[in-house]
Amino acid sequence: MVQIGFTSPRPTQIRRLGHVLYAAGLRMQQGMAAFVAAGGQPDQILILEHNPVFTLGRNATRQDIHVADGFLRERGVEVFDTDRGGQVTYHGPGQIVVYPICNLQGGREDVGRLVRGLEEAMIRTAADFGVTAQRLHGFPGIWVETPRGLEKLGALGLHLHRWITTHGIAFNVAPDLAHFRWITPCGITDKGVCSLKSLLGDGAPTWDQAADRLQGHMAQLLGWESLATPPPSRSVSALTWRPGPDGPELLVMLRRPDQGLWWSSVTGMLEPGETAEAAAHRELLEETGLTGSLTSLDFSHTFWMDPRILGLPAGAPRFNTEICFHLEVSPEAQVRLALDEHTEYRWCGFEEARELMIWEGSKAALDLLGRRLCQPAR
Repeated sequence: MVQIGFTSPRPTQIRRLGHVLYAAGLRMQQGMAAFVAAGGQPDQILILEHNPVFTLGRNATRQDIHVADGFLRERGVEVFDTDRGGQVTYHGPGQIVVYPICNLQGGREDVGRLVRGLEEAMIRTAADFGVTAQRLHGFPGIWVETPRGLEKLGALGLHLHRWITTHGIAFNVAPDLAHFRWITPCGITDKGVCSLKSLLGDGAPTWDQAADRLQGHMAQLLGWESLATPPPSRSVSALTWRPGPDGPELLVMLRRPDQGLWWSSVTGMLEPGETAEAAAHRELLEETGLTGSLTSLDFSHTFWMDPRILGLPAGAPRFNTEICFHLEVSPEAQVRLALDEHTEYRWCGFEEARELMIWEGSKAALDLLGRRLCQPAR
């Protein structure tokens, strides 16, 4: 009899992280894999949503993407090579991505059980909303028979190293299915891709409703004994700009060597009981002496706080959600730099600002602001 999932309980921390930029997600997986590999640590289950991105597995080639790089850049779609199995696939808003970072040592040395358990969890989640899905021999993931033929509802691709798993599954709630037409998804040319939205229309569940069901089924099938897990801390960033003779100019500041030595916009942590807007105004005033009209970018993202980079003590994984704003100031506004945090500043165009910034969250916020101001940032 083929075994599905695991029956013995395994201490697990399940993290609902919201929007995670793909490059940050790769670092996040590497950090969690090192954490669980240390032994005696709980598995780490990351449930999240990515920005639009095509990922190339070990068997993929660039020819599996049928549109030019410039076409993708204009539409904000990134491309990444990965170490997972399979070929090319798509991640984006409206899709539930689950990365089970699991240590299969100690009686769970059977990746097939994990694969079947993840597939079964997706099948049961689809059934919860009235959709009949199935496995298809030789094609990992789950499939639905539609008037157009078989279409994939959930994808699966794992990487296994010394019995530590990374990568995982992508379950389509309501992603933009047009993006799948720009690739040969998973190398399959005679089958399509569907979502709960394409199958159910207005009766489709929300992302959170589907994620709740999927999380519950995975926990039951895979023996996840959920432990208390602290939520991410919260911070703000505020891109500060002024009108210039050649277009908008961005303020970027160089952090002191003991704080990372990288160029950034205004950033800071929320204090207890503080709103994100209040924190942004406070940080702007403390770091630059500037005030003005603060506007939300309607963008937030979560990342793993790598203790090696941020100078933090090693220990339990820490995550942070950054909420992004922008602030317009007058061309005559004077910067009063907080020298305990930064050593210098400059005003520069979007292209230069993007080159100076190193974090994908800063660049993504800059791109959003550029589109609002009709100033391409890449």
